[in-house]
Amino acid sequence: MSLSPKEIEKRVVELTKPIVEHLGLELFDVKYKLQSGKWLLTIIIDKKDDYVSTRDCELVSYEIEKKLDHEDLIPGRYFLEVSSPGLDRPLRSIEDFKRFQGNFAKVKTTKTIRGYIKDVNSETGDIILESDGKEVTVNFKDLKSANLEVDMF
Repeated sequence: MSLSPKEIEKRVVELTKPIVEHLGLELFDVKYKLQSGKWLLTIIIDKKDDYVSTRDCELVSYEIEKKLDHEDLIPGRYFLEVSSPGLDRPLRSIEDFKRFQGNFAKVKTTKTIRGYIKDVNSETGDIILESDGKEVTVNFKDLKSANLEVDMF
């Protein structure tokens, strides 16, 4: 019986998380989808205190490819892509906001706010952004989405 794309993603997470962590990295996300008529397995890795290098991606790709070939989990042909969350990475937890304090971000609640992450209160979930010279407080539970943005100024 063949697995659904969501089931494949779940199994890939189970198989790859220990490999990624053994290499001193974090598994940020796994996506398996049909793109331009071809199946694409995207594994996104992160590094807590540094940036993800091309070498990191190569090592993870090599190790995961061996494991996936051995497990024969994915039927047919697919392309494996290993990358980092990127400069516009999503902010998915209050810890992400703390980690990237001082950086420029875009947050969406009922409106979109762009500003620097000035302060984060883990206990209350309040995030203070400096936007256009003013402090704006948003609560993490009210966020629809958030991501870092490249500050062009």
